[in-house]
Amino acid sequence: MILSTESDNWQIVYKTENAMQAELLKNDLENNEIKCFIVNKKDTMYPIFGANILYTQTSDVNVAKVIIEVFLNKNESEIE
Repeated sequence: MILSTESDNWQIVYKTENAMQAELLKNDLENNEIKCFIVNKKDTMYPIFGANILYTQTSDVNVAKVIIEVFLNKNESEIE
């Protein structure tokens, strides 16, 4: 399956420099039956530049953002 970020069917829901966090969020979304993918826009020469961008289908954006917010709040409270 070929996915295009130029398509109207996919929308950015989250950007992070942390690749592990992007993968965990992707896993959480997939566990909730939301199709998603990550585009790694990190510069290979200078990895401090760029981000991992998480996309979901346009129809799932609102639900995905709620799941991401819950995920981030849960992990933030575990750190404290």
